[in-house]
Amino acid sequence: MFVKRDLIDFVETRNGNMYFEKAGTGFPVVLLHPLGMSTWVWKDIVGELSNSYTTYAFDMLGHGKSDKPHTQFSIPDYAEALDDACQILNIHRAHYVGNSVGACLASEMAARYPDRIDKLILVGCPVYSPIEASVRIQASQNDFTEDGLPIPRTIKDLKDRTTFANPTQELLDLVNFSRTEAGSWVKHLSNSLNNYNLLARLPLIKASKTLVLYGEEDRLIFGGPILKNNIIRSSITTMNNVAHVPQIEAPSVFTSILEDFLS
Repeated sequence: MFVKRDLIDFVETRNGNMYFEKAGTGFPVVLLHPLGMSTWVWKDIVGELSNSYTTYAFDMLGHGKSDKPHTQFSIPDYAEALDDACQILNIHRAHYVGNSVGACLASEMAARYPDRIDKLILVGCPVYSPIEASVRIQASQNDFTEDGLPIPRTIKDLKDRTTFANPTQELLDLVNFSRTEAGSWVKHLSNSLNNYNLLARLPLIKASKTLVLYGEEDRLIFGGPILKNNIIRSSITTMNNVAHVPQIEAPSVFTSILEDFLS
């Protein structure tokens, strides 16, 4: 069921209502945000992209304005909920653009529902081995309070973690607001990401074309060749002077790359 709440758009899934922002006309493009963020990460590219496509930016369950599930979620659970939303909205086939954990979710969608995906763009995709999940989860404990709530970031954190190459106070405020909004679901999704076996899903991706995209200062850039060599019909490109969320730091360049790839 599609519902409106005071001019805010939500779509019902089996695990709660999912918030989305729709713009433009044309073939649909689904936009999926990073961990602890929300639809705001796409705000600077939607205007241009929606001249040629219908864009749908979703808040993952537990994040932004979307409902918080009642149980712990895996990445496949998130994909199942997203597919519920897309089918209700008549998004039966689309291009998918995912950033960070959103790239893992887009990969899961492509592997699980191959007929739903046309072209796939993976931005700053984390390539982790689930064997090392317990080590990564333990290392992330200092990011959260004893109650499992996210500790606010600093500008130094954003720089050191290569979230942004040149973080600003405005970006810091946006990041901390969306992390607070998600609350304990930042940790839940982080744990789900650490346990997700992305490597096993890559050979199942059959998109018509896949673009692997990293900012040159993203500490996760090592994953690029792994993705390129395990996804058929894939290519890889790098953006200069940006880090993990390149669409925020260089929206014009990012949009140009997307339009060239999608056209």
